[in-house]
Amino acid sequence: MSIGTFVELIRRLGPRWVLYRAGYALRKKSGLLRRRFPTLQLDSVNLSDLVRGGIPTNPDEYKEYREASEARFFFARGRPPDAEALRQVVSAAGCKRTCAVAGDYACGRFLYYGKHVFDLGQPADWLISPFTGGRHEARTHWCDYATFRAATVRERSFLAPAGDIKDVWEPSRFACAFWLVRAFALTGDDRYPEAFWSLFESWREQNPPNRGPNWKCGQETALRTMAWCFALYGFSHSPATTAHRIVSLVKLLAIQADRIARNIGYAVSQKNNHAISEATGLLTVAFLFPELKRSAKWQATGRRVLEREIRRQIYEDGSYLQHSMSYHRLMLHDCIWAIRLAELNEQPLSSELTRRVSRAAEFLFQMTDPDTGRVPNYGANDSALILPLNSCDHLDYRPVVQSCRYLFHRERAYRGGDWDEDLLWLFGPQATEAHVSARSRSSTEFAAGGYYTLATKRTWGMVRCHRYRDRVGHADPLHLDLWADGVNLLRDCGSYRYFAPDEPALQAYFSSIKAHNTIEVDETSPFRLVSRFTMLPWPTARTQRFSDSATRVEWKGQSYAYDRCFPGLVHTREIVVDVGLGRWEITDKIEGSGTHLLTLRWHLPQQAQITSQDAQTVCVSLPAGWRLQVDTAGRMEAALAEARTDGGYESLYYGRKQPIRTLAVRSTGPLPHTFYTTVWREGGG
Repeated sequence: MSIGTFVELIRRLGPRWVLYRAGYALRKKSGLLRRRFPTLQLDSVNLSDLVRGGIPTNPDEYKEYREASEARFFFARGRPPDAEALRQVVSAAGCKRTCAVAGDYACGRFLYYGKHVFDLGQPADWLISPFTGGRHEARTHWCDYATFRAATVRERSFLAPAGDIKDVWEPSRFACAFWLVRAFALTGDDRYPEAFWSLFESWREQNPPNRGPNWKCGQETALRTMAWCFALYGFSHSPATTAHRIVSLVKLLAIQADRIARNIGYAVSQKNNHAISEATGLLTVAFLFPELKRSAKWQATGRRVLEREIRRQIYEDGSYLQHSMSYHRLMLHDCIWAIRLAELNEQPLSSELTRRVSRAAEFLFQMTDPDTGRVPNYGANDSALILPLNSCDHLDYRPVVQSCRYLFHRERAYRGGDWDEDLLWLFGPQATEAHVSARSRSSTEFAAGGYYTLATKRTWGMVRCHRYRDRVGHADPLHLDLWADGVNLLRDCGSYRYFAPDEPALQAYFSSIKAHNTIEVDETSPFRLVSRFTMLPWPTARTQRFSDSATRVEWKGQSYAYDRCFPGLVHTREIVVDVGLGRWEITDKIEGSGTHLLTLRWHLPQQAQITSQDAQTVCVSLPAGWRLQVDTAGRMEAALAEARTDGGYESLYYGRKQPIRTLAVRSTGPLPHTFYTTVWREGGG
């Protein structure tokens, strides 16, 4: 790392961050960190070592104590919603999918990232990477376990590579617990609780405390903790939930909470959703198991970190510091869980926290297409869905928006659908009958986060114009997403994988400027990648106009991202929408000095076809009668790119790519230069 880059990191992330990370690396290398988290044999840990004096530790007596506990969960006394209540809310297709996915889990077939299904066997192999066939190991202490490491040539000669560590983390989040509980509530079939406990026991045997990849990340540990608690309460009255199994689970919950609490400072230093998840995990164990000796300390730590991080991570307007719709949902799910659990146990979180989260919920409401539940595929997307409490697709954000609207306003955002199932589990049947708000989405400014939505009756768009105050995720200055009649006409490509050593060009493409709807100059990036998740310098941009009337929506902004490469170069994007016609006019003007190759890209549905073109104009047909045309005063070359390693793909689910069409319009000449793009529907809007 150069001295200039190091100085820039200090300026952007702060000297305290640099000192903490340097100290953490030293503690890790010296072995001090390893000694702080001793490896254990679970059988050597006694319940009496973990609970306060006076609490019964005989398994049968402890089970009776737990049944009489004052701790309150989402559904009273371990009685989840019954089949009748669920069938009144969930469609027949939704019920069928719930039982099908749960049935797969019961047979060792796991759902990955909402799209892939892999057979992990019976008992499940919790250390295999099904995408590569390679295996992780659980001998190494977690603090010495490499998060990202490509296989050596010798390893590749004898063994399949372990691959992306997220592929082994995904099943260990225990999303299966939510599906199995929901299927049990629908059917009463005891194979579902037995399946959960068998999966839990196989995980326990293969993942000894503080060893291997599944203890590596505190956030993963917290999400697993939440899922186990859901299963414990959801299966509390099943014969499969024996006293010995309860004791075994509680011992692991206590060890996991200790693992989180002792290293949560690292999560805070990551400046992302990890700290929020870990704090929520601590609060969960503290609220539900007050008999544990350290529960009061865990609650204090969890509450302090959550309150502080929500204030820091959610901007004043409700946008989120990670610049990602997927992570925005993860954060909201954490917060719904924590706020509701605190409320039920009469230890509410602060009004400032709930105010910030409420604003974050409003942000996501404005970003969600009401017809499909889809949001712009913007920013990092690892398909995280930590509360699968419904049968909707991973891409449907209506469940989390609906839950937030009820949590904060005791009303619903949408009319009834499978997205109401979350309400039933988290709030009870009265929530599914709540009034549906008459509020609709509108053109909205989120200036702190740099998001602007432009809405008409049939179309809406999102444009980015942001002066970063937190880490840059993707190279996307002035990116525009456009939706019409539920179809994402101009789209973001997503993020594919965080670790793809066999596809380095493709991995780099998804976060690059080539994967976004904006202007590229001289085939260079306005940023440089200084680590896996850090780009420098942080760009600046400025909104110059944003107005909304009954007939016209206008937005204009400027990006200075390329000033580092080409001093004085400015990209101005102006958008004018005719509300009545649903006609969008986008003007891109690049000003500066010298002669440059300029490339304007629009990422389009796979059905897109060029219908005509000449030296100054290209016309493209889009689905449902929509059209796109690009004009420029100078000569240009235009082509629809096919899928290849440097373009023509989108990733809607983590680890899965699919071809799209990318219109690339290139023009070389002296600045200034202007592109004019028009999107309209034949016959009017």
